[in-house]
Amino acid sequence: MSNTEVLQWAAEVDDSLARNEILTVDEIIRMVTAEDDDDDDGITPINPVKISHSEAVATLNTPLQWSEEKNFEAHEIMHLRRLRDRTFELKI
Repeated sequence: MSNTEVLQWAAEVDDSLARNEILTVDEIIRMVTAEDDDDDDGITPINPVKISHSEAVATLNTPLQWSEEKNFEAHEIMHLRRLRDRTFELKI
């Protein structure tokens, strides 16, 4: 880097520092807190999709059948069966 390039770079850095505001820790915290409060405005919460018990049971049958075909360990298959059975019980 030539002397001219170094001087030009230094001038750009000085200009950049002159444009930046120096803040205290308290000012930074206030600014961030205010930004967090602004982020909540206008946001509409997403309503979860309602899934029926019948759909849940039918959906749980697929990984249960797959795990049996892939020869998963018995305790892993039992976890899936319990989950499916519990879902079926909630339906009743």
